[in-house]
Amino acid sequence: MESIDLQDVLTECRESAESGYSIASAEEKNLRKVLISARKKIQSTITEFKNSKCYSQETADLLNTQLVDIKKDFNNMSSAFKNELINLKENMSKFSITLFGRTMAGKSTLMEILTEGDGSSIGKGAQRTTRDVRKYQWNGLEITDVPGIGAFEGESDEQIAFEAAKTADLILFLITDDAPQVVDAECFSRIVSLGKPVIGIMNVKKSIRAGKSLDFTTKEISKQFDMDRLNKIRLQFCEFSEQYGQTWTHIPFVYVHLQSAFMSQKADDAKTRKCYHEISKIDFLITRIVEQVKGKGKFYRIKTFIDIISNPVLESVENLLEQSQINSLQGRTILAKKRQLEEWKAAFYRDSNVQIRSFITKIRSELKSEIAGFAEDHYDDEYADEAWERLLKAKKIEKRCRELLEKCEARCNDKLEEVSREITNELKFAASFASDNSLSMNKIFNGKRFWNWSALVSSGGLSIAWGIAALVGSAAAGPLFWVGLAISAIGFLGSFLFKSKEKKIREARLKLEENLRGSVNETCEDLQSQMEESLDKLVSKKITGLSKEIDKINAVIFSLADTQKELAWELNTRLLELNKQLVTEGIRMIGAEGLEQHVQEVARIPGNTSLFLFDYGVEFPEEQRDALHKLMGERIGYIYNSDSKIVLISRVIGRSIDRCKIKIEEKIGVAYVPIRNATPYIKSRVRLAQQFSRLLIMNQ
Repeated sequence: MESIDLQDVLTECRESAESGYSIASAEEKNLRKVLISARKKIQSTITEFKNSKCYSQETADLLNTQLVDIKKDFNNMSSAFKNELINLKENMSKFSITLFGRTMAGKSTLMEILTEGDGSSIGKGAQRTTRDVRKYQWNGLEITDVPGIGAFEGESDEQIAFEAAKTADLILFLITDDAPQVVDAECFSRIVSLGKPVIGIMNVKKSIRAGKSLDFTTKEISKQFDMDRLNKIRLQFCEFSEQYGQTWTHIPFVYVHLQSAFMSQKADDAKTRKCYHEISKIDFLITRIVEQVKGKGKFYRIKTFIDIISNPVLESVENLLEQSQINSLQGRTILAKKRQLEEWKAAFYRDSNVQIRSFITKIRSELKSEIAGFAEDHYDDEYADEAWERLLKAKKIEKRCRELLEKCEARCNDKLEEVSREITNELKFAASFASDNSLSMNKIFNGKRFWNWSALVSSGGLSIAWGIAALVGSAAAGPLFWVGLAISAIGFLGSFLFKSKEKKIREARLKLEENLRGSVNETCEDLQSQMEESLDKLVSKKITGLSKEIDKINAVIFSLADTQKELAWELNTRLLELNKQLVTEGIRMIGAEGLEQHVQEVARIPGNTSLFLFDYGVEFPEEQRDALHKLMGERIGYIYNSDSKIVLISRVIGRSIDRCKIKIEEKIGVAYVPIRNATPYIKSRVRLAQQFSRLLIMNQ
């Protein structure tokens, strides 16, 4: 196979890579400042939370731990950006191509052809491990061969392959001429979603049978290159793009027979080599790769550096906005339950006081009904105090007082547990509601390496449901130590003087009755005072204490939500700037310098659409738009700017929505758009509108 010299082109590609590195490096520094600011805000929240008195230390520790983890994520994201750029810079001189394909599709055969190998790796794709990433040199290009996508053993192993794709300048994606495979399409969509340029390769799998003549083999293989048949298979494969909101019809496909290409290298005679080489169509693939590198390689190198920043930033913006909204919903949910709890507290306090007064009235009535008979029996008893105490004990007044208070406490505990269950269920619903109403596409970039928010999203923000349950458990744990309930003695001392017996008996009885009434009133007043004090303690420690702790937790939730939202829009600003720089480089590459001056902002979904924001009346020339589309491999569109965010959103999404029904809550930064059963295309337009409007767009 004749080697084609690409050194001049690759030298220019290196210069282009240096320009890309300069752009990405400057943006990495800007992002670092943004992340440092966000980290400081989280630290301020941590400090304020730690310095405030904690009702439940368990809950405080939980929240503090999660806040610290979030702060670490800011550090990790900043470090990841820097490390990725360092890795790319170390390979500045290399134009990188990554080969993807299903197991046994022919990847090893292709690599043997390009490297003129001995064929030792052919047919062993399924035996390779996912960590077996191989690099080859071909015509000055570095080609990375990752294991077949059908052999992945887990998500972490799969990500290794996509990490290789992330730093590639060009992707070769190999499929076969059997029926299109879903696993191929899903992998293909992820590659396209990274914004990577792709050359599709369809390997004709017709086997060359041993013992057949060269003429027969040639005719048999040639029949498989029926262009109508192969183009139909390609279109069937491209139809998968609709479910991902993408368009693949612009992606070039080359049809080859890799087995014959490999056999041509191993044939002994010139005629056989030539025959197998011609029927393999391998020259079409070689030419396509070389032409792609020559024509677009300089742009691809810049794009690789820019997208190493913009891809994770876009992912993080959408994650942060979603989590901010979930936390805000959770905060509002908890506040609503707290208001209900406050209303219940007022009613509970009022009703409990009524019960206490009613109980004391009953006790007073019972005791007063005993006075006359007791005085008749004990008017001359010097141990009347002890007798009265025995009567009080027989009435079990102190026990009855405690039982009433314990019933109040049990009622309080039941309510707190009910609040816990309701909040937990409401938080689950709120998180589900936020996810169901989010119009963002499925995530395609593995943010875990940059941003470990995925666990927080799935658990509903800060695991608040668990925290509230812990708080209620602390509040309801164990009875309160009630104030000591004491029953007053009558303080009676019998005193008989030398008077007539009847008069002395009457006076002694009347005096005892008077003392008893005073004692009953004093006892009942003391009991009421003590029970009301116990009730106040119950309400203060458990209900009011829980309300205050909920306020503390909500302060953390809303602070975090605000920080997430602010960070998202700051990152979005940097993302728009990166998008514009990429488009500016693209406009320069197609020879349309000056056109970028009319572009105010660029919203972009890599591999899908780049949308330009213009002043009203500015036109984007059709010829330049087509050229930019071919260069970037993305839809190119433009809209006119508007001071009204409702108008702006409707222009981006299109006529499928009723502009009059769009509702915006500026205070919380959310736009509600009336979309039901949105197609992937509409979801993509929503993501673009979100970038321009600086509003989280949710389904109405």
